[in-house]
Amino acid sequence: MPTRRRFIAKTSTGAVALAFPYLKLAPKTFASSSGSGPATFRYTPHEEPLPLPGRLQPQPESRFGTNDIRRQFAGDFAPGTEFTSMPRTKPPAGAVQPWVYHGIAPEYQEEKFQTLRAKEVHYAVSMKESTHQWVPGVETPAYSYGGSVPGNTLRLRVGTPAVVRLTNEIDVETSLHLHGGHNPAHSDGHPCFYVFPGRTRDYFYPNQLPLHDNGNPDTSHAPSTLWYHDHGNDVTSHNVIMGLAGFCLVTDQVEEDLIAANVLPDVDAVRGDPYSAQGPCDLPLALIDQALNADGSLHWDPFDFDGRLGNLPTVNGKVQPHHRVKPRKYRLRLLGSSLARIYELRVVCGSETLPLLQIANDAFLLPEAVQVGGVSLVPGKRADVIVDFSRFRGRTVYLQNIMQQSNGRKPDGIDASKPTNLLKFIVADEAPPATDISVSAGTPLRPHIPIDARNVRVTREFITNRSNGAWQINSRFWSPARADAFPLSGSVERWIVRNSSGGWWHPFHAHLEGHQILKINGAAPRKVWSYLGDTAPLGENMEIEMLMEFRSYRGPFVFHCHNNNHEDMRMMSQFEVVGSGPGGRALPGTLNGSGFNVSPEVCGIPEWDIKEHPHLFT
Repeated sequence: MPTRRRFIAKTSTGAVALAFPYLKLAPKTFASSSGSGPATFRYTPHEEPLPLPGRLQPQPESRFGTNDIRRQFAGDFAPGTEFTSMPRTKPPAGAVQPWVYHGIAPEYQEEKFQTLRAKEVHYAVSMKESTHQWVPGVETPAYSYGGSVPGNTLRLRVGTPAVVRLTNEIDVETSLHLHGGHNPAHSDGHPCFYVFPGRTRDYFYPNQLPLHDNGNPDTSHAPSTLWYHDHGNDVTSHNVIMGLAGFCLVTDQVEEDLIAANVLPDVDAVRGDPYSAQGPCDLPLALIDQALNADGSLHWDPFDFDGRLGNLPTVNGKVQPHHRVKPRKYRLRLLGSSLARIYELRVVCGSETLPLLQIANDAFLLPEAVQVGGVSLVPGKRADVIVDFSRFRGRTVYLQNIMQQSNGRKPDGIDASKPTNLLKFIVADEAPPATDISVSAGTPLRPHIPIDARNVRVTREFITNRSNGAWQINSRFWSPARADAFPLSGSVERWIVRNSSGGWWHPFHAHLEGHQILKINGAAPRKVWSYLGDTAPLGENMEIEMLMEFRSYRGPFVFHCHNNNHEDMRMMSQFEVVGSGPGGRALPGTLNGSGFNVSPEVCGIPEWDIKEHPHLFT
């Protein structure tokens, strides 16, 4: 069936072909719409129970050979093999492949990282062609991590490194991005650091905090709610909508102390055991709007450059489910995993809107719990809130979206008279527990050390714009061979991001580092957005001023619009973090725009594999 790259490669006329001559044919096709348009399937809302993702389980060390952090420190972690040096020439057809692709973190040979040595935990997961019932009784072809949609939760701890071994058993190249993570370039999920079909790749997550100048870890940047999703070049939107996404929940000592003190609910079913099931009062909720063709397959238009909207509101892979809760406080980890839909969320019982306590913005716990009336989510954004069901025993409560939206460009506006019920909570008719978690408005959570604007070394401006029906940043289409910024490692920069593309929204996400928003359209942002975040709500004609501090890792990373259709249609750019030379001057970067010249040791792909797929690196 046709793909965007196949269509463009074979088309020589029309605006599309003129606009996108750089898109080439993928090695294999991926599913697209039958062209019949979204079908309406009959179902009873809130009939299906809410599924809670399972947990990825650690694997025996013997399965991973000698691929561990000790070899990272030793500097002999060659890409392409577990046990011997990487093959410099392509192995013969049909040869057994004992190697695993991976990159290296050369920074871990430096003195400042030597105290961070630790034994890592190993995970393994395969991407598979699966089926999934978004609607009860309707079998829909899907992609999955390990057979689950969404994928099983990756549970990590700060200070305990992890290796995730990912095997690609589907027919398109992929790249795993841990959204909100602070990781080396080789494991960050760069769009061109691929896992090709039939290949296996190790993602090494140090799970270490960035360091202050005095060498102490910056606990402000400890992550809590992350999520992982595919980030393959040109195919992110398709692969995500097919099911390649999941939660990653992280704790450090600060958050674990809050749990132990009964301030926050247990993230794990068994306290202290990150490999047990999800804690019953800690609910990860992935929101995505789906659309199906008449035959039950996913509706997908590869030439929808506005952004994909669906007519089926789903939570954790099920359309409008229900969940039974006790009359007590719960933590809801809200994730906007849609491609283009903007959410304005509230929790209601009858005509009453429940107050919410927001405790986290994106990856990061707030300094204190903040009472809010609702939550705004753009694609990629998260918000953790506490909901108190204790006054509603025996009643029904709904998580609603009151943002109206008729196309993928932007929302139409809030209208509380036309809510969409996403999730039905059935509150048990029983006495509240004798003890409940103690968090309330103003409860201290995580000490926040702001990024100091006095340390700004460079101010950069990035302007989003539309060109020939596609998308640009600073009037340039995305190229994996070019970096548009070279931040100096250890420096602070001011980034001004402006949306000048007309009537479209462009949620902004940068890899590697969180950001601190100073102003939105010249004014202070809402309180919960004024600390740390990783996805900014860049609306129509909006300008956002933010601070970013680049620490720990060098190499190429990307920033982009998180409306994934816009990202795939070239609204993405690249920055390369560089080291310093004499006098503290920034060293030149390696990306020069002439071709993809990231070394195999960093990108984790053998040179012969890069040469065999040149169209995927241009």
